[in-house]
Amino acid sequence: MPKIRKEDKLPLRLTQLGKIYRLVEQFEEISRIDLSKLSRLAPATITALTRELIKEKLIVERAVQNTESRGRPAIGLCVSPFYWQALCATLVENRFELILSELDGGEIKNRVYPLTATDLVHLDQVLVQHLQQFLFETQHELNHLITFSIAVGGELDSKNRLIKLGDTKLDLDLESLFKPYFKVPVLVTEYFQTWLMAESTLGSVINCDNVLFLQLDDVINFSVLSKGELLTHQHQVRSHINKMIVPKISPLQELINPHLADLERYQLQHQITHKAIYPLITHYFPDACSVQSKIEFLCQKANEQHPQAKQILYYVADSLAYILMNLVNIFDSEKIMLSSSFLNAKEIFLPRVNQTLKANLGADYPHVEVITGRYEWNTPVVASAAIKQGIYDGSLLGHFIKH
Repeated sequence: MPKIRKEDKLPLRLTQLGKIYRLVEQFEEISRIDLSKLSRLAPATITALTRELIKEKLIVERAVQNTESRGRPAIGLCVSPFYWQALCATLVENRFELILSELDGGEIKNRVYPLTATDLVHLDQVLVQHLQQFLFETQHELNHLITFSIAVGGELDSKNRLIKLGDTKLDLDLESLFKPYFKVPVLVTEYFQTWLMAESTLGSVINCDNVLFLQLDDVINFSVLSKGELLTHQHQVRSHINKMIVPKISPLQELINPHLADLERYQLQHQITHKAIYPLITHYFPDACSVQSKIEFLCQKANEQHPQAKQILYYVADSLAYILMNLVNIFDSEKIMLSSSFLNAKEIFLPRVNQTLKANLGADYPHVEVITGRYEWNTPVVASAAIKQGIYDGSLLGHFIKH
């Protein structure tokens, strides 16, 4: 899997500006001298770059009183809490959410538009109507927009077209759909990608260079951070582990996809995704047939210490731990970041995953553990992560800074 570095194609000055912005955001009230040390850029270069970021109102100067001296207050640099705004959208199968916020994350206005099965038939028209309504409602608050970013809880193809949303197959060019309504860039990403951007740059693994990112729900999304770089395919950040084989470890597997041939039946995608687990839930809990969220129902029963519910969660945890053991050995990872609806029974599910993983890895990887993220799956910070990444790598800055 080759590493794709977008910044290698950009002018050096833009990548330097993005690097300095990121350091200022990470180390609030940082001095130019410390910026020079951390970035390994000459003081004169730092002076020029910070002057440009101040001019573009991306950062500001702030007086910082030195407690060790009564002399003149030092000058620290901070991300500007005003001027630039970001408009972020999150699109999943049952809702379209729009958030207008300051660039530092302060929310200005938020609207959630529910989506029905009928809406998905004419999704392009429905999305445009909701966007137009939101833009009308925020016309007096919306100023100095830096970009419009939409993160989809679905699948994009190599041309960045939306081809799947939940279980619904589509063929929709979201960038072309929304571009007529903005004079700024339109960014389209998969939500999984923005989630791992947020966690790796601002969240729970900010100082860890070797991380596995895994989302386990109705689909399995997987990505690798190795030596501080995301390993990507040519067109997408997500890797595929759907066809990795789960061994026969539990009698419960006799109830999962018995109609499939063994080679396909024991693939990860047919063993521990939502669809794979539904037959187990309905087998032990017939009343769950009428429940809208069967996984939430399962976790609730497990939290109530129902033995069959715990048995199902233990099976999922053990199967996941086996796969993670192989992936840790391949990528030499230190941490595993997990997002999953099974974590609704976190106190039962997560310890079991870590216990089994530790047993599988033995003494070779004593410190490896599965952890949960800092951000919830639907938090605004995640939705805006693609915008921050565009600033960090300089690609977004090139749209309004002359180079």
